Amino acid sequence: MAKTSMFVKLTTQPGRRDDLLAALNKMLVTVNDEEGTEIYAFNLDAADENVLWIYEQYADEEALATHSGSEAMATLIGDLSGLLGDAPLMVSTIPVSGKGTGL
Repeated sequence: MAKTSMFVKLTTQPGRRDDLLAALNKMLVTVNDEEGTEIYAFNLDAADENVLWIYEQYADEEALATHSGSEAMATLIGDLSGLLGDAPLMVSTIPVSGKGTGL
């Protein structure tokens, strides 16, 4: 099976990016134990103080489904209430090569 990856853009209410990052960091405890989650990285947008990007890479679609359906993800979605200023932009991709990707 092919690896799968996601790019997620989260735009917060003005001045709430640090709160968003704190909520996401709680998710890392669970993600560290997810066998098929290979990369789960948070990135601050250099040009917009209210935007945070997530890059995720999974061993396969099943690993992504496990992550997406986890209790921790349901909790995170609740934690995001009131923090986001825009709907998340989520782009699903298939990684084909790159350093650190295991490809």
